[in-house]
Amino acid sequence: MDRNHWIMHQEWNDLVFMHWPVPAEILRPFIPSAFTIDEYDHSAWIAIVPFRMQNIRFRTLPSLPFGNQFLELNVRTYVTFNGEPGVYFITLDANHPLGVFLARTLFGLPYVHAKMRMDQTESGYQFTSRRIHEGYPASHFHASFHTVSEPIHAQPGSLLYWLTERYALWVMKGRSKIYKGPILHKNWRLQKAEADIQINQLVDFLPPSIFATKPITYFSKSLHTRIFPFERKA
Repeated sequence: MDRNHWIMHQEWNDLVFMHWPVPAEILRPFIPSAFTIDEYDHSAWIAIVPFRMQNIRFRTLPSLPFGNQFLELNVRTYVTFNGEPGVYFITLDANHPLGVFLARTLFGLPYVHAKMRMDQTESGYQFTSRRIHEGYPASHFHASFHTVSEPIHAQPGSLLYWLTERYALWVMKGRSKIYKGPILHKNWRLQKAEADIQINQLVDFLPPSIFATKPITYFSKSLHTRIFPFERKA
């Protein structure tokens, strides 16, 4: 990957990682068989990640005059393809209808339209989402978050580093076409956080016992990213 050939800049703000361990065999039916589920200490992981996407611009161009910020809420896990690690998105909810349409049409990503709010409170953040995409159930998500530590960088080899320092996404288009979407950014500055999840219907396809315990939760105030052209891998 030529680092000078990025095509889009995005800023990810007020981002919350919530992670739960999940047995790989339970997750397997929901991941294309071409991908190997990535594991840390013999466990797969699933994450719910709400954040603000802002200051979107294409290379050599100023920020988009409209629609250059929106809320996103994704459900993700971790896979490898031919030994290359990356993120696999199960769903990506967003409150930007045009962005949802373009991401689904151009990149084959499973974006769906939702009504969302993220409000800053005295103690942290409140996030609510209700999916309204035609043909999908109206999945609700409602949670609040607050930080409990100063920012840190995850140490290489640690679970936190393994979960967050991912520089590619994997997507399957159709039945057999596999693409890698490279991403470049500085290492995350993360604050340990607490999540109070009131409603979580995003992961109803998995046993509720997986989410009976509190997630491993970390918060990032801001991260600048560069997105590169998708690469056909199979």
